[in-house]
Amino acid sequence: MDAGSPPMDFNQLGYSQPGSPYARQLRRGFPWLKFSASLEPEFREHYQSSTGLQRGRMACLVAMLLIATLFAIDFFAGTPEGTEVLNVLRLAVMLPALFVVLLATLLPDLHRHYDKIAAVCAGVFGIALAYSVAQASLHGVSYLVSGLIMTSVYVYLFLGLLIGTAVVVNTVIVGAFAALAFALGAPMPDMLYQLAVLVTASVVSAFGGYTLEHALRKSFLESRLLQQLAERDGLTGLYNRRIFDDYMQRIWRQAHRERVPLQIIFVDIDDFKVYNDLYGHQAGDDCLKRVAEVLSHAAKRPFDICARYGGEEFVLVLYDPPRDFAESLPERLRAEIAGLAISHAGSAAADVVTASVGATRIVPEEARSVEGAIQVADEALYESKEAGRNRVTLRDAVESPVVTGSFRASPGQRSHAA
Repeated sequence: MDAGSPPMDFNQLGYSQPGSPYARQLRRGFPWLKFSASLEPEFREHYQSSTGLQRGRMACLVAMLLIATLFAIDFFAGTPEGTEVLNVLRLAVMLPALFVVLLATLLPDLHRHYDKIAAVCAGVFGIALAYSVAQASLHGVSYLVSGLIMTSVYVYLFLGLLIGTAVVVNTVIVGAFAALAFALGAPMPDMLYQLAVLVTASVVSAFGGYTLEHALRKSFLESRLLQQLAERDGLTGLYNRRIFDDYMQRIWRQAHRERVPLQIIFVDIDDFKVYNDLYGHQAGDDCLKRVAEVLSHAAKRPFDICARYGGEEFVLVLYDPPRDFAESLPERLRAEIAGLAISHAGSAAADVVTASVGATRIVPEEARSVEGAIQVADEALYESKEAGRNRVTLRDAVESPVVTGSFRASPGQRSHAA
C-alpha cells in the first residue's frame, strides 16, 4: 500500500462478499441477537467452547469463595436475627447448585448441556436467595437484597449464558422474590422498594448483557469472515491455491488409510487470454465467476473441494466418488461451461467460451505421491489442450502404474511414478 493511500476499510474487504453467510449477516444486522438458522448453531457452539464455559467456571469459583467467606463471617461473628435460614440455604442449596455448574464446565460430557444446567442451577440459587431476602425483610433486614442484585449481575454478565436464557432466569428470580415476599407477608413499603431496586438492577444488567453479547456476535462474524477471506479466492469465492495444497495433503493421507480413490479434475478455460484481450478484464472476471459457479456445484459433499488453481485454471477433488459418476462428471462440466453460451469470437475451439478438462481417479499408495497424482490430472488436461481444446481426457490410475512428467520434464527426468 502506498504511503499516501487511505487505509482499507474492513467493509470494503469483507462485508461486501456476496457469497459469504457471515457478510450477509453483518449487512443484515442482528438487533434481536439471533443469527440465521445456518449460523446460529455455529455461533452457539463457538461461544460455549471459547467463552461461555470459561466465564461460567470463573464465576462459579468466585461465587463459591464469596459464599464460603460470608458463611464464615456469620458463623464466627454471629448471625443477625432473621437471617438464620440464609446460612442453611447457603450450605444446602446455593453451594451445591454452584458446584453442579462448576462440574458442567469441567466434564466434557456435560459441556453441550452447560446452558441448561447453568440456567436451572442459577434459578434454584436465585429462588433460595429470594426466600432468604423475603424472610429477612419480616425482621426489618433489608440489606440482603444486595445479594439478589449481585445474582442478577452474575446471570447476565458472568455466568456465560446467552441473553435470552439470562432474561428467563432473571425474570424467574425476580418473580419468585415478589411472590414469596407477598406470601410471607413482608411489609408492603419495604417489599415495593426492594422490588423496584431489584428490577432497576436487572434492567441495567440486561443492557450490559445485551451489549456484551452483541459485541461477541459481531466479533465472531468478523473473525469467521476474515478466515474465509484468507481461505477463498477473492474473485470467484472458491478455495485458493494455499488451502487446496493443504487440503490435498490431509485428504491424501485419509484416503490412503481408508483405501478409497480420489478423483482429481483440472479445468482450464480455453483461449482465456484472447478473451480478455477482446472483451476486457471486467468481462474476463465475470466469465471466471460464472465458470466457478458451475464447478462449485460439483463439490457439495463434505470431503469434496473446488479451488481456483491459478489464473483461468480450476481444480476439483472428489473423495471416493462412484465410478459412473467419476466417469461422467468431467464431460458434464465441460458441457455445462459451454452451455453458459458466453460469446468468444477469438476462440479456436468454438464461438462460445469452452474449457478443456483433464481428470484422473487414483487410490493413494505408498509408492505414489500427492504431487504425482496431481501431475497425472495435469497431463490429462494438457492432452485435452493438445488435441484441440474443448474436450475431456480421462486417465484412470486406480489399477495401473502411471509415469508422469512427460510434458514438463526433460527426457532424462520423465520417470516419476505417481
